[in-house]
Amino acid sequence: MAGITPFFVNGANAKIRVNNRVLAFCTDLSYSIVVNHAAPKILGMYEATTVEPLSYDITGSFTVIRYTAGAGSDDSHGKQPSGVSKLGNGIGTLGPQDTITNTIGGGGDDGKANQSFNPKFFANSIMFDIEVWQKMACGELSAVARIRNCRLTRSDFKLIKRGVATQTFQFTATYVDEDSFVADMSGVGQQLGH
Repeated sequence: MAGITPFFVNGANAKIRVNNRVLAFCTDLSYSIVVNHAAPKILGMYEATTVEPLSYDITGSFTVIRYTAGAGSDDSHGKQPSGVSKLGNGIGTLGPQDTITNTIGGGGDDGKANQSFNPKFFANSIMFDIEVWQKMACGELSAVARIRNCRLTRSDFKLIKRGVATQTFQFTATYVDEDSFVADMSGVGQQLGH
């Protein structure tokens, strides 16, 4: 493979956006698409003649290295991180009020991810998108995956004595699109007003 430009997606060349904002210092992201199936049995037959899909479920998680508010301000000491939000990177900053400047542009919606953990907003919380982009060898950005209509379901904060603080979020979503396919709606339901 000598002389071939690397083209694999990896943590060094991938950018992850939540609510159309680049997620600073994301250490890992994973998601699973699970299609549950069942084999209907017919009276008088012991074997199934078909295996039918029952549901389409998306779950996943991502972990960020936390930094505090003021890390990107002019009055902070030492070398400042490039393009980070002055508000820090807690989940409460991943809404439209965020001021992160290194966005990729396009896609996403204005959902507020922090509403997933505020009981006051449970009934009216808005879903959000997570997108993964790869920086190509030519410097262009290419979409890899889009996880649509997410809600956060769990948050784990971890701080060890001689390490940095990390926060892991688990989520559930309705669709996953990848660069090779788009997941389409299977039908029309009452929840969609049709």
